[in-house]
Amino acid sequence: MSTIDGKMRRELEDMGFSISEDGKHFKLVFQGDDRYTYTLPKSGSDWRGGLNAASDIARLLF
Repeated sequence: MSTIDGKMRRELEDMGFSISEDGKHFKLVFQGDDRYTYTLPKSGSDWRGGLNAASDIARLLF
């Protein structure tokens, strides 16, 4: 099971992220700017994974 389902993918794309798959990871790029890149595992390790990813992305952008 992947961590990004269809609904999540659409929401991320609506916010300006492009999403590509690379092996065992997803690569998110904000507004096509490689300075704002985040790598996300395809399978989460625990229930905190999504919260940690959201926090990391917010810190990267803001």
